[in-house]
Amino acid sequence: MSEKYVVFDFETTGFSAQKNEIIQIGAVKYDENNQELARFNQLVKNQRSYVSTEITQLTGIKPADLLNQPTIEEILPDFLDFIKGHLVVAHNAPFDISFLYQAIIDCAITDVEAFRVYDTLAESKKLLTMSSYALENFKDLLEMNDLRSHDALNDCLITAKLYQYLQKIEEVERSVESEVADELGQLDLFGDSSDEITDSIRRKLNLPITKALVYYQQNLERKWERFEVLGISVEREYSTGSSLKIRLHNSEKVKIHSDFLKEMQKANFVTIMEEEK
Repeated sequence: MSEKYVVFDFETTGFSAQKNEIIQIGAVKYDENNQELARFNQLVKNQRSYVSTEITQLTGIKPADLLNQPTIEEILPDFLDFIKGHLVVAHNAPFDISFLYQAIIDCAITDVEAFRVYDTLAESKKLLTMSSYALENFKDLLEMNDLRSHDALNDCLITAKLYQYLQKIEEVERSVESEVADELGQLDLFGDSSDEITDSIRRKLNLPITKALVYYQQNLERKWERFEVLGISVEREYSTGSSLKIRLHNSEKVKIHSDFLKEMQKANFVTIMEEEK
């Protein structure tokens, strides 16, 4: 079913969401008919990591280019408003989503909606046969060789064309049965609608099997508070993880992406967050 969507891409100082950071945000918004509505293109000042020679050669972004740019704290709320309520599309989405969630944590932004994500890398591997699934290798297929790769906005335009190409293939293959399953939220994959934390749920979400699950959030003093997770319900499943609603000890319910909850189970989660301040 057609819907509004935003294609986005980050250029970063490296591959670790905890140690590196976003230095360019690109995004393009489309309507249900694949007509472009708006663009978001912004360099971001680096604060805790360097722009190496290799990154400059790859992206064309020099350290001097970032000196007078806004920080991630200044620009992230605008970007979240730009994508709010839309399907978000990215190539190798787990990489970009991990940097997005880390930025949300670093900026202490709360009440962020669970993202609905379409990963063109994962879907193209299901639907196409390619020698390599790197985004730049789709430019021939999509007739977009005039665009330079590893520029966030250019990569968005390429990803958008790839998404539209994949959607045409999926329309041919889509059956009434799969549409019904999507409308039902694919609950059959997870049993009934109970929020009981079963071993099956843990395995499907790649969560620890034997220990209590925890959720962290910062209080008004920006100190980390730890809560035990007593219930998990799966609201939707996407190509990259699931949208969850978790129940805490005080019956509070919080929406969260499964990948983000998985990160919180790491023994050094808070330590890493404190070190990166």
